[in-house]
Amino acid sequence: MPTALVAGGATGIGRAVARRLLSAGWHVHVSDIADDAAREGLADQPSDRYSISRADLSAVDGAAASVSAALALTGELTAVVVCAGLLVERELADFTVDEWDRTMALNLRAPFLVTQSAAPHLAASGAGRVVLTGSTAAFRGGGGSFAYAASKGGLVALVRSLAVALGPAGVSVNCVCPGWIDTPFNDPYWARVGQDRAQAERDLVARIPRGVLGQPDDVAGLMAFLASREAGYITGQSFVVDGGLLAS
Repeated sequence: MPTALVAGGATGIGRAVARRLLSAGWHVHVSDIADDAAREGLADQPSDRYSISRADLSAVDGAAASVSAALALTGELTAVVVCAGLLVERELADFTVDEWDRTMALNLRAPFLVTQSAAPHLAASGAGRVVLTGSTAAFRGGGGSFAYAASKGGLVALVRSLAVALGPAGVSVNCVCPGWIDTPFNDPYWARVGQDRAQAERDLVARIPRGVLGQPDDVAGLMAFLASREAGYITGQSFVVDGGLLAS
């Protein structure tokens, strides 16, 4: 059975990916700073097929530590899925250098370092896959998400370069760019706009052709497929999952 590292797999999309891979027979290691939440999210899964470690992926050594912990599960690594992210919402005049740097460290540097650390092991597996989490923010403007949008735009470019670098080793690299997925990750946005939450959500949903906010499983299915052996000839791509919002 293949083995995956889900970096940032404690909640939201990351948890949904970890659970979907487990249901498909994978071994899964979850690394996250919220390790208690990770244990809660996988408590009903077969305990012999997953492991959890606490890791601060925004720290320089967090990526290598996560890869090492994943290798301890089975000695092999077939896929890495990076879902960890930070959203800071501020008006332009209030955005700080520290907030910019923390966002870049987690959203852009960490996926690079995880991939760099995992690359030899992914190549050795014969079916290595890297799946990173982008965002539709890479393709549209946001009035307070300056660092977030910039980091996700950078991630889309990073995916292309990683795909070129790792293609000869048989490793595919892609990213999935979710739109409005209904998780607490969006709370900083709602806090910044300061509107009535229910009305703001209704206004947003009215702009989405599918007519609903997305759920983590709406994204996890594609991410699990991109991690699979069947997706080997797909690489360097960024896939939007947004209910049609960018198309409208």
